[in-house]
Parts: sequence; structure tokens; C-alpha cells
Amino acid sequence: MARGTPGSKREHTVSVRLNEAERIRWDAARQESGRRELGAWVRAVVEDVLADQGDGGALGAERGPAPLAPINQDTYDELCRIGANLNQLVRYTHQDGHLHPAVEAALFEVGNAALFLRGIDPMRPTDPE
Repeated sequence: MARGTPGSKREHTVSVRLNEAERIRWDAARQESGRRELGAWVRAVVEDVLADQGDGGALGAERGPAPLAPINQDTYDELCRIGANLNQLVRYTHQDGHLHPAVEAALFEVGNAALFLRGIDPMRPTDPE
């Protein structure tokens, strides 16, 4: 699964030293946010502050969707894995020159489940022409 923002390579590193109490507070806040990495949480907090100050501009646009709660993130990751496996099946069916309707329906349902988890309205199937 791709991570980060396509076309926006991060090349700069910022270090912060914390005492034990700060580390514990920051890590608790990170866990509560649903983010897996402390650095990603710090970046999101700083970007939110900048956006609230009216300085978010293009920076705010790069953040992408908010992280899901941990159980939903695991579910989303599993759907992505399943989707990748279905994609392999599609590749093999293309060798035969046609896509089996059951595979097509399964791909559509996995895609809609992933959209639903992200809070996006699922797509409606198109009627055959």
C-alpha cells in the first residue's frame, strides 16, 4: 500500500528531545488520534495549528484523509489486501479475454466497502448498456 503524498517527497528531518513525561503524554495523544507513528502525529498536529492560523494553504491540502480508528484501519488494510488479490484474479481472467461477472461484482463490493470505511458514499453499479 502506498504511503505519503505522491509527488511530495519529504527530504527534511526535524528532531525534538522529550523528557519521559512528555513522551508519555505525546504517545497517549498519538494513540488516541489513531495514528500509528509519532512523527506522523506530530506533523498532523503542526499542520492543524497552521491551518487554524490561516496559513494551511497548500500544506493543508497535502494531508489527505484523517486516519481511521485502529480497528477500522486494520479492516481497511485487509480490504486493500483482498482488493490486490482480486486484481490478480482479474489479470488472469484478462488472459482469457473476458472478466467473469462474479469477479467484477466482488471487485465492486470491495471498493465500496473501502469507500464506506473512509466516509465516502459508495458508488452505484452502472446498468449494462
